[in-house]
Amino acid sequence: MSRLDLVVRGGLIVTSRGTFRASIGIEGGVIVAMGSTETMPPAERKIDADGLLVFPGIIDEHVHFRDPGLDWKEDFRTGSMAAAAGGVTTVLDMPNTEPPTVDRQGFLSKLEAASRKSVVDFGFYAGVVPGKVDALRELAELGAVGVKLYMSETTGIGEPVDGLDLIRAMEVAASLGLRVGVHAEDGRTIAALREVLRAGGRRDPLAHMEARPVAAEVLAVARALLAAKATGCRVHVFHLSSGEAHGVIRALRPMGIDVTVETCPHYLLLDGREALTRLGNVAKVNPPIRSREDAEALWEALRRGEIDAIGSDHAPHLPEEKKVEDVWTAPSGFPGVETMLPLMLTEVHRGRLTFAEVSWLLSEGPARIWGLYPRKGAIAIGSDGDLTIVDPEAEAVIRSENLHSKSKVTPFEGLRVKGLPVYTVVGGEVVMEKGEVREDARKGRLVRPLRRSA
Repeated sequence: MSRLDLVVRGGLIVTSRGTFRASIGIEGGVIVAMGSTETMPPAERKIDADGLLVFPGIIDEHVHFRDPGLDWKEDFRTGSMAAAAGGVTTVLDMPNTEPPTVDRQGFLSKLEAASRKSVVDFGFYAGVVPGKVDALRELAELGAVGVKLYMSETTGIGEPVDGLDLIRAMEVAASLGLRVGVHAEDGRTIAALREVLRAGGRRDPLAHMEARPVAAEVLAVARALLAAKATGCRVHVFHLSSGEAHGVIRALRPMGIDVTVETCPHYLLLDGREALTRLGNVAKVNPPIRSREDAEALWEALRRGEIDAIGSDHAPHLPEEKKVEDVWTAPSGFPGVETMLPLMLTEVHRGRLTFAEVSWLLSEGPARIWGLYPRKGAIAIGSDGDLTIVDPEAEAVIRSENLHSKSKVTPFEGLRVKGLPVYTVVGGEVVMEKGEVREDARKGRLVRPLRRSA
């Protein structure tokens, strides 16, 4: 074998099925050798991974990099630098940009921005707005990894998809072999409650929780799953936030519905009432962060293997946009792509997760859901040379001013984490080394589903 581009020597490889010690050789962007250190060919660069954990490259299946059109909040340069700093090698970006990714123009505009700026690999979801359902066919040909439907209004997409549009979008997606991910909150319920609260003079952050109750999530989850059953569409529930909504999924899944589920670190780790009281609109997010009881229900679902992925829902806004008094003018969301992996590694040390479960939930699971496996989400001969190398004993304190995102706010401010990425390797190139992101290392590439089948 010729001289390799990179050899990672002697690390403990972490897969969803367990760990084993091996060295890894990468050439031309793919893994070409695995075995003992002594069997590795010479390489241009070597990383000594003794004492470190080597994960298949972490995938954040849920980011909003705001590019194009909303790039004062974030862009593919700063967003991908945050990803690399957090050990993330591939991001899947949501369609609510300007223009939105709902037609050929929107897709190509985003592709141009990402190809020019991103240091990590990227994929795009196709969005749907009323009247443009058939555009999904062209978006699938362009390489969309899946479809994202908003069942309530959101940044960049003001008109939710419901009723006949929901059914039609799922029918078209099923015919294309694309999974449909839903933001499952009932828009009509939310709009009515919001108007009642505003009329009563409520402007405080807790009003946001009351305007978007668990019932709104339950209604939307049920409707999305039943529509999936009627159309034969595979469905994915993004950012599941409540135990009751998970109960609906458990009840309906035996009907033969192919449903996968994501939750996010903030729903697992924070109490919504406490966070909004303490942090104000910094902690405002859709769906709202729920109660401790809901968090425990989600942890129990994780223990039973009923949650398939953890995504960050990285949704940046500038601090001055978030730190306003009126909850109705504050945008929803906060950055998370840089903190997701350290937060979950910390939960391993607390006994809530195992390293193998982290490998599944943050890498292999998302890769399988969106048709990227085994190109992504695996450490195997022929897989992309994407590795996230972790020092499991390293510690740090999360500080908003240290985030690479333009959005210097986080609800995890001041939290000590244990377990940090020390190398982020994308396509065999080191894009982050010991906290320093190398912008000049490479430019990311579009990832497409390896296969699409209903």
